[in-house]
Amino acid sequence: MLRRWLQRSKAITAAPTMAPAEPVSPDLKALRDVYLNLFDVQRSHALIDVAINGTEARYQSIILEVDPLRGTVTIDELFPKGFVGLPGQALTVTVRLDGARKLTFNTHVLVRSETEGLETYTLALPESLDYNQRRGAFRLQLGQRWGATSEFVAPDQQRCSARIRDLSSTGIRLELPIIASLTAGDQLNDLQFEFGGRHFRCGADVRNVAEAKQSGDHLVVGAAFRDMPRAEQRSLERMIMQLQREHVQQAVI
Repeated sequence: MLRRWLQRSKAITAAPTMAPAEPVSPDLKALRDVYLNLFDVQRSHALIDVAINGTEARYQSIILEVDPLRGTVTIDELFPKGFVGLPGQALTVTVRLDGARKLTFNTHVLVRSETEGLETYTLALPESLDYNQRRGAFRLQLGQRWGATSEFVAPDQQRCSARIRDLSSTGIRLELPIIASLTAGDQLNDLQFEFGGRHFRCGADVRNVAEAKQSGDHLVVGAAFRDMPRAEQRSLERMIMQLQREHVQQAVI
């Protein structure tokens, strides 16, 4: 009995043998790399060029969602309009990076959907893609000729007016007289501005504040949009996407 008890005690107290960690599957690593790179493109709202295989047609869009579990990439409607992508249609997607570099991958249409007049395409998540370099959303410089202005309520509840220096699909840069105390982390409430003949209204979070180089009595405030209605955001994205397309064409010429 004593010998049996000792054997049982040794079995309980013996350190369990840890199975060696299995190496990460090459397929899983490739999937992870593809997802992270495309998620970065989605997050930055970078413009993508969509080529329809079998034709010379070229369109532009943006990535709305990347789902590695479902193996899908959802993109916004193709611009300009006119092409209807049917399931199985092969596509080549290109993201222009800084300089002459670009990210390219091959895919095909899984589903074409339309909700409340907004068209989207669900594509197959590619198995691989070219080297990717991170970039921010295209920022449209608005010079004095634009005369674009914005209004917002500062943290001290003072209503301020500012000139829009540049604009992207995710944020705005404003120039205004030093009449309000603003610091990084502050919230701009009831931010309103006109662009492309449309009125936009949302909140914004201040990311950085600096003195204007040309004038020491003005501030330059960079802010990220907050709580912008999805319909307004997509409208802004499309307008900036069109201007970015023209910018790229001029750069090529």
